[in-house]
Amino acid sequence: MENQKPTLYEWMGGLPALIRLTHIFYEKYVPQDELLAPLFAGMAPDHPERVATWLGEVFGGPEAYTERYGGHAHMISRHLDKGLSEEQRARWASLICQAADDAGLPTDHAFRAAFVSYIEWGTHLAVTYSAPGANPPLHQPVPHWDWGEALPEPTGSSQETKGQKRSNEPITFTQHIQPLFRAKDRQSMQWAFDLWSYEDVTRHAQGIFHRLQQGSMPCDGTWPHEQVELFQRWMTSGMAR
Repeated sequence: MENQKPTLYEWMGGLPALIRLTHIFYEKYVPQDELLAPLFAGMAPDHPERVATWLGEVFGGPEAYTERYGGHAHMISRHLDKGLSEEQRARWASLICQAADDAGLPTDHAFRAAFVSYIEWGTHLAVTYSAPGANPPLHQPVPHWDWGEALPEPTGSSQETKGQKRSNEPITFTQHIQPLFRAKDRQSMQWAFDLWSYEDVTRHAQGIFHRLQQGSMPCDGTWPHEQVELFQRWMTSGMAR
């Protein structure tokens, strides 16, 4: 289709761009980094190509990682019992973004926001899945990232825009917060908590808010400022049901 928006994979230059990215990352940055070098000391020679293939499928390219290597279950298996630390995660995320600059990946805001949102989301999951005794869900498809999409309107007045409400109306989970989370958001976090459950969201509110601020939740793009602010106001006003 002539006016169809390109995938992130197409926008960044396809597999050649991702292979440049991963070779720069694993050859320039990893060997000299005291936190990351021990993790990858024994990696296979084709490891950069495997990671590039994974990222290609995530960002809308061919399902080559699933076909060649085993998809989501195989990727998760590579992280089990590794005991990755938050410091290692943050360093990996920071350096892969530096490698993206070196590799000449697009620097426009829309692309980088989508790229970074996956890197943050994916690395946080890697830390969680690598914890001793973790039992992550294996039978899931490879996540697919896009440019982001409009979130559903909160219930209430049809004249209200997303993240807004009448000033004299109390903020409640059922009417204003739960509708902000799409079915795909709920599914992506089901392993940890239920975003459509008042009890779960209340229990994990601080962590959810932190991820919303970071842009690592939702998985395919950041919330508008108004919606993040609405979630914060719900928290500070007592988290009414």
